[in-house]
Amino acid sequence: MKTPPLILVKTWYQLLKSDDQLLSQKGQAMLLGAFGSMEDVAEYLKKHKLL
Repeated sequence: MKTPPLILVKTWYQLLKSDDQLLSQKGQAMLLGAFGSMEDVAEYLKKHKLL
């Protein structure tokens, strides 16, 4: 599986953590689109020490 650049994943993750519901939903949608599941997102974030 080809993953997006780390800086892009960081940006999406920051959006996901936003208090703004629309931004949070957009971040989640982008992460799910790139990784397929939140479990895969979490694994990637842990691997790159972002979690």
